[in-house]
Amino acid sequence: MTQRASRVRGMTDSGRVELRLRIFVSSAWLLLLIVTTIAFVHPAVAQLPDAHTDVELRLGAGVICGTCTDNDEGLPRTIKLTAQIFADRLFPVATIGEGAVEIGPYAKGALLDGVHVPLIAGGVILAYRFHKYEILVNGGLAYATQRIGETTSGRLGQTKHTYDLGLTLRYEINRYFMSVGYQHNSDGNSFGFNVVQGKGTNPGYDNVFVGIGIGF
Repeated sequence: MTQRASRVRGMTDSGRVELRLRIFVSSAWLLLLIVTTIAFVHPAVAQLPDAHTDVELRLGAGVICGTCTDNDEGLPRTIKLTAQIFADRLFPVATIGEGAVEIGPYAKGALLDGVHVPLIAGGVILAYRFHKYEILVNGGLAYATQRIGETTSGRLGQTKHTYDLGLTLRYEINRYFMSVGYQHNSDGNSFGFNVVQGKGTNPGYDNVFVGIGIGF
């Protein structure tokens, strides 16, 4: 009975995690859909800015299973330093009021889990630029050289192949800018689209950061 109750409780907690992650992803995609729809339905009222390239240095704090409600795998939830170089090329596609909707590719190289686990990632950004502010939502694929948590816990921990999701706010100061943001890496199993099955379990890796960069 005790084991059965534990399994039921574990399934319930897993359901809560899945629900929270589904809400996050659904909200992000809904926001992207609304912005994109408005951009192409309403006529432009301002001139489109030029395409630009941004290069940014980010420092942050990351933790495995940061959004989990439990920790059945016994993974260490130690907050550790992260660092990354993030680069993007954004192309304005439409205007909304005094701002512009932008889209383009991005790539990043990161050092996670105490800056000793390399990770590379790339994908697509959808952004909205308004005066000196810019909001970016990115989605792509990532690969790390080892499973985070494996060496410290003796368990599989974070998978090497993950989806790369992020939300960033930038503030421009002439050619330079400052940023704050949140990033999440996981295998997408909680969302029902795990394309990297067989690579081990993946409770997810969460990272918050601040950055400074330059635009060209």
